[in-house]
Amino acid sequence: MNAESGAQQKRVLFDTWMEAHRDFSAPLAMAGEPVDRRRFLARVASLTGQQRDDDYVYLLLERRPSEETPAYIGRAASPMRRWMEHLSGLASGTGDYLRWRTRLLREGHDTTRFDLELLVVGATHFLFPPLPGLPVTTEAVEDQLSNLAANAYPLRLLSHKSEGR
Repeated sequence: MNAESGAQQKRVLFDTWMEAHRDFSAPLAMAGEPVDRRRFLARVASLTGQQRDDDYVYLLLERRPSEETPAYIGRAASPMRRWMEHLSGLASGTGDYLRWRTRLLREGHDTTRFDLELLVVGATHFLFPPLPGLPVTTEAVEDQLSNLAANAYPLRLLSHKSEGR
């Protein structure tokens, strides 16, 4: 198997898992809209409130002109608390969050470059592991999704847990 077909296989596995869990997603912002902290956090609260789990995996997705691209993959017992941290970091644009601002926001503005969507899936709502036959704990699912995304998409994840291609 060559690298291109391997990357395509990984993308199919990633996309299959995403589509199966799409009920747990919500739009965060349309391209050109400002980052509205209250709206973002309300969406997180809505997604977690309907599941009431102890642990979650979450994915931030960008709708770029040619495809939907994962930007960040993480896990948290409290996605609300974690997203408060992410949004504060994005607003400050310091440390690792400088990369977030560069990738997600228009240069010199607090408006999004692309449509943003958030998928938040509680541990008891995992339908299957991203990689067949592997565990479905939140840590395992986060690692599997991160590795698949890093090898199937050209842009490096903001969470950069995996090296990629």
